[in-house]
Amino acid sequence: MVAYAQTMSANTVYDPRLVVTGVSFRTLDIDGRERLARKAPDPERLAERLLSEGIAREAAVISTCNRFEIVSVGGEGGGLRRFFESLLELPEANHDALYQYTDASAVRHLYRVSSSLDSMLVGEVQILGQVKKAYQRAIEMGSVGSHLHHLFQSAFHVAKKVRTHTDIAQNGVSLSYVAVRLSQQIFSDLSKTSVLIIGSGEMAELAALHLCSHGCRKIMVANRTVERAAELAERFGGLAVSLSDVDRALEDADIVIGSISIDRPILTSASVRSRGGSRPLFLIDLGVPRNFAPTLADVDNVYLYNIDDLAAIAAENKALRDAAAKEAEIVIEYGLMQFERWRKKLEASPAIVDIRARIEHICRDALSQSLPKSSESQAKIIEHLTHTLSRRIGHELTAVLERHTGVTSSDRDDPPFLLIPPTS
Repeated sequence: MVAYAQTMSANTVYDPRLVVTGVSFRTLDIDGRERLARKAPDPERLAERLLSEGIAREAAVISTCNRFEIVSVGGEGGGLRRFFESLLELPEANHDALYQYTDASAVRHLYRVSSSLDSMLVGEVQILGQVKKAYQRAIEMGSVGSHLHHLFQSAFHVAKKVRTHTDIAQNGVSLSYVAVRLSQQIFSDLSKTSVLIIGSGEMAELAALHLCSHGCRKIMVANRTVERAAELAERFGGLAVSLSDVDRALEDADIVIGSISIDRPILTSASVRSRGGSRPLFLIDLGVPRNFAPTLADVDNVYLYNIDDLAAIAAENKALRDAAAKEAEIVIEYGLMQFERWRKKLEASPAIVDIRARIEHICRDALSQSLPKSSESQAKIIEHLTHTLSRRIGHELTAVLERHTGVTSSDRDDPPFLLIPPTS
């Protein structure tokens, strides 16, 4: 296998500019994030367009309930910003919600996101998996090259170190856990409640786990694919229903948790009013776009929370998480330092390759003039001397490069130098 750096042409123009452009729960409310989700249902296609239109050389899109970010290499920052604004049609009032980080700031931001330091709930377990999925989708689309390949791999390496060497994971919570805690504020005894979970993905499964651990014994699971719903329901001794039967299942439900990807609300005021009775109904909407119509909050005996409403409970254990976060920031800065070393080394590689080739050419010319090829053995001597001299000089150049960048063979904590671009 030939390393990517070895295959680079000596005339390759290296553009190392890293840019992260996006919005998150910190800058844009759920209404705005919902609009983005509807405008870009296939976010990986955006990365493909960025490359085809020459706006970036490499790109990946991170799309979750709480953020929508384009991570790119090459291109001009203003062009990326205009692409984002025009494609997603951000309202004028939301233009300030769009942020942009470049180079070291972009690397640090991705590290913090992957390590769950830039999350609504610091320490949440889902975000790293979401970033990994975004990276995998970009690989499949062919929009990731050597630079983003190494960036994401190093981000995963740093995130693992943060979880291993700090208490972030210990004091972190998930959105599903917060949803259950909210349920306990309405129903003191969850063992007497009936729960309907709409969706069968990771968040739905975590919600079911938390509910069972708090005594809930009656769980219904609705999903587009009844087989998938049945698989999850069976694990918890529950009942599977189809999406078309949600209104009927609602008649027996006290708590409904929505975490399905859908283009329009699955629960409306009409469907809830048809439920009848005066029993409280607790709705927790973990979807973006939202699974439940916002107007449900105006219905009597209905308690509706969306993901932005979970911030209050997330404040619990804040002091412990803040202390762990400070330790995590140190791990991130160390990882950033290592990544910058790699970038310097990669940036210098074309010049080193070019100089080594020129040195070999100069050595061969000088030796050929001094020692004419009068015989086959003479030619072999010239070739041997050329190879030996150019190799030794190249070794000295590498030593100079290591002193300049600080990258040496003893940097064992660095993630592997993944110089082979992944293929789709």
